[in-house]
Amino acid sequence: MDLNGKTVKRGFDRDSFYQAAEKTFDRTTGFKRNYVESYVGRKAHAKEPGKFFAKVMGLPTKEKDMAFKLLKTMGVKAPSIPTNKVQMAAKIIKALGRGIDKARGAGEDMGY
Repeated sequence: MDLNGKTVKRGFDRDSFYQAAEKTFDRTTGFKRNYVESYVGRKAHAKEPGKFFAKVMGLPTKEKDMAFKLLKTMGVKAPSIPTNKVQMAAKIIKALGRGIDKARGAGEDMGY
């Protein structure tokens, strides 16, 4: 929008505001904010949970442990991530079983 011959931005950039407020607060108070507590982290959890948990899993060990403790206190249920081939196979078999059950239910609904 032009005002007196100058381009003026309209609206409010909430993302920039929250990030700047967090940065100022953290710097002023010396607060060490975990990714899970950050505005960016909370937004990622709401919009892209898969990427959020991938980022949490990539944190250094101490930060990751703290992140899972914080998630637990916030009532967020973290996904179970297989750590070996047996757990991975069990997870795949369970998912296939759910898919088969869903397909059976759909077939029954259609009268097959």
